[in-house]
Amino acid sequence: MYEFVRLGSKILLSNFKTLKEPYKLTFSVTNKCNSRCKTCKIWKKKATNELNLNEIKKIFDKINPHWVNITGGEPFLRDDIYDIAKIIEKKNIYIFNLTTNGILKEKIINDIKKILKLSFTNVILVVSLDGPKEIHDKIRGVKGNWDKAVDLFKLLKKIENNTRNFKTYFGYTISSYNVNLINETINELSKEINITMNDFHFNIFHSSNMYYGQFNCGNIEGLEDEIIDNISNILKEKNGYDFITILERKYLKLIKKYFKTGRSPKDCKALTSSCFISPDGYVYPCIGFDQELGNLRNSGYDLKNIWNSEKSYKIRKIIKQNKCKGCWTPCEAYQSILGNLVR
Repeated sequence: MYEFVRLGSKILLSNFKTLKEPYKLTFSVTNKCNSRCKTCKIWKKKATNELNLNEIKKIFDKINPHWVNITGGEPFLRDDIYDIAKIIEKKNIYIFNLTTNGILKEKIINDIKKILKLSFTNVILVVSLDGPKEIHDKIRGVKGNWDKAVDLFKLLKKIENNTRNFKTYFGYTISSYNVNLINETINELSKEINITMNDFHFNIFHSSNMYYGQFNCGNIEGLEDEIIDNISNILKEKNGYDFITILERKYLKLIKKYFKTGRSPKDCKALTSSCFISPDGYVYPCIGFDQELGNLRNSGYDLKNIWNSEKSYKIRKIIKQNKCKGCWTPCEAYQSILGNLVR
């Protein structure tokens, strides 16, 4: 309850002003990746000069976020992913979520079991699954990736059923490669596991040279009407009243408005409530806005120095004037929805 109240107070404040520090961090801990995705080229980046465990500790010693999203690359390729979680746990985090491609099944299970022994209020692990078996493996560029992801999900579901603070989902990114294949994906999964629409989190494809290292690899331009039909069907079957499901339903409902304008349907809260940290310590407003704000190594590992800098002030003004690239990804959309509740 204490962690929820802390997060709730920051959400409320974010409706009225820029926070003194972000309550939500998206932190890419590595560019290393054992997938070869068509929709992402992170795996082509060199994983060099990445923040080490001691540096990550210095960063979190000086900030107090309430929601941390760990991503990559493939986060579980870091041998110290549990130790990173242990550092973050000390900050009274309300939501600690991670994403994975599911390939390193045994390591992921071992790491998650250890992470769940820490005192996180909510741990969420999203396993990427972008279509039925043949399509998923084709998108991911790794034969057998679908089988490993599904096997991992089965094991994670067993853990979820016996753990109060843990939830797992499949993450489905709608792109030109898999539009209209959601029901087919669920039907194929149903042969192996009891599955519903509630077991999925959905988002739409975005390009980002800075983060994904690609441009228009899975471009959805011209597919907007089909995607809206897909989302209408999702919303008919997706129910639940937990915090994340409510946010996701609102996110999905607003995709139609995003398609009409190409802009965030809500006043964007990037650099007001949240920011993105790259594996080598660079800070950006979000995963899509290629405006480097500074490097944590050059600021004494103090994110607040960058957050409150003159450069951040100028970029924040651009975002508020709606002059940035424009996006609608869950990484940024959720805090934008929450930061406009009063309106």
